[in-house]
Amino acid sequence: MTARPPLALVTGANRGLGREVCHQLRDRGHHVILTARDTDRGQAAARDLGVEFHQLDVSDDASVERLVADLRRVHPEGLDVVVANAGVALDGFNAEVAATTVDTNYFGVLRIVEAVLPLLNPGAHLVVVSSGVGQRDLLGPQLRPRFNLEQLKIAELSALMRQFVADVRSGHHRDAGWPSTAYGTSKIGATALAHVLTRELAGDPRNISVVAVCPGWVRTDMGGPNGERDVASGAVSILSGLDVPPSEPHRFFRDGAPANW
Repeated sequence: MTARPPLALVTGANRGLGREVCHQLRDRGHHVILTARDTDRGQAAARDLGVEFHQLDVSDDASVERLVADLRRVHPEGLDVVVANAGVALDGFNAEVAATTVDTNYFGVLRIVEAVLPLLNPGAHLVVVSSGVGQRDLLGPQLRPRFNLEQLKIAELSALMRQFVADVRSGHHRDAGWPSTAYGTSKIGATALAHVLTRELAGDPRNISVVAVCPGWVRTDMGGPNGERDVASGAVSILSGLDVPPSEPHRFFRDGAPANW
């Protein structure tokens, strides 16, 4: 009996890093589901790569629910790899930018994670695309203790992300210890989420690996033309997360090596 190929889901994948991650997973022998918010662009990318497409807006609960329902119906065998890549980097800094950025880059990851967790197979890999820009030393001394990864719970982390947006809206974010970067703060949240999930899943018999990865500064539409790396190198760094064993306590990697956070 021929073994089925591992099933991989990639979010935010109609262009840039997400598309290249799909390309490299396909070449590794995975059955790839490319997801994107824009149906036309996502379908075009999937056709070019010869992979499956599913529409997904990570900021829309109903869209996430449709994805899960279709996965249960079309792929009852379950998922082996999930790459939570969808994200935004917006110009400027105000309450609207903060709200949109956090909702996509942190809560978008959380929505997908919570939705697909029941679908993950034993030994599955959940890779959260984060960034070295999201360093904890951006936080003021009054905030850093609240990001204690040994005790932090997901509900508390989510409350902190909402508080950042509220503090930006009220004009008091600097006094509260937050940096004036929505992207950086959202990625602090995303990296922390990988650590907290790892701790909370420690007793799961499926032995699921959750890791946050930094692709580096990549030349994409989001990263801009001055990035230090090409898309292929960034995708390799993302997929190096598949090689991190669940027993490794550090859960933030770049190019296969533990990265400072």
